[in-house]
Amino acid sequence: MVMDGLRITRRGVLKLGGAAAVTAAAGGSAVAYAAEPARRFYVGSYTSAGGPGIARGTPDATTGALRIEASTAALREPSWLAAGAGVLYAVSELATGTVSAVDPDTLAVRNTVPTGSGPAHLALHPAGRHLFSSLYGGGATVTHPIAADGTVGAATDTRGQGGTGQPSHAHQVVVDPTGGFVLAVDLGRNSVFVYTLEAAAVTLTLLRRTAMAAGSGPRHLVFHPSLGFAYVANELDSTVTVCRWADGVLTPGQVVAAAPSTGVTNVPAEIAVSADGRFVYLSNRGTNTVGVFAVAADGATLTRIAAPSCGGDWPRHLALDPTGRWLYVANQRSGTITWLPVDASTGVPGAVAGSLPVPGAAQILLV
Repeated sequence: MVMDGLRITRRGVLKLGGAAAVTAAAGGSAVAYAAEPARRFYVGSYTSAGGPGIARGTPDATTGALRIEASTAALREPSWLAAGAGVLYAVSELATGTVSAVDPDTLAVRNTVPTGSGPAHLALHPAGRHLFSSLYGGGATVTHPIAADGTVGAATDTRGQGGTGQPSHAHQVVVDPTGGFVLAVDLGRNSVFVYTLEAAAVTLTLLRRTAMAAGSGPRHLVFHPSLGFAYVANELDSTVTVCRWADGVLTPGQVVAAAPSTGVTNVPAEIAVSADGRFVYLSNRGTNTVGVFAVAADGATLTRIAAPSCGGDWPRHLALDPTGRWLYVANQRSGTITWLPVDASTGVPGAVAGSLPVPGAAQILLV
């Protein structure tokens, strides 16, 4: 991408403010930009299922193939990872859950602190000074300070999200593209809670709660990279909700089925959007497919255009390579990471090109 005579790679764009810095051309057409391939991948896995814990490796930019170079089972059930500057963060998804700082090269654990029951997700604030965890078991969103050396501090704030007769299952926490708001996606409350961060006190202040459809079970949310919309994967009713996003206000709109009706119970998990904002991808557990949706030029509607096989069983997570050429899927029950080539013009993944054995695969992180 060229701006004011400067050539900017996607990695550079991310440093300038994340995927939101990539803007669509007039009329919603794709942006041409120079993207660097992922230099590393990390896998989080369930050790109780025989997984390696945290694994690190190198992807092949040409073939998409993955090769594990190191792993550690020092942490139990490290099901979610987040990358910071020179540090990796991991949850331990246990009843007595923790968050840890991990050396990204050696995978040595730098430090570990309690966070609460059943942490399912982590988000690092873009400024790198705050880490947030979502407690699926504990029904809360937790804030941790990050020290100058990258280690995690003791929790400074725990925001319970339970309601009368409606227990909270906080499944995801995500920072909006501006860095001004923290969103907690709560499957149990069928809601998305929007917070502001009080940086000095290292606490969250509730701004509003947005109710989603009753029984929908919102699980994960992803922001459009340049338009004011977010897309929510709903686990319990197998749908995706398109939401307008502006100044801390999330407004639900279109609801679209996650997968074609086949008689098989379908349970969506992860949702991702392409760097140019033209396509949304959804991992469908049950049908074991990848839902592919075309995004309207204004971002306000989705149209499902394909649902290819993920090449495994129970796709818990998926991620796009920074170049957009490869889609990676973590298949929990079959214990594999598969990779599929993505057609640049149609956005549709082709047949599975390869598979890496990873028992209890929960997440793949490309950096």
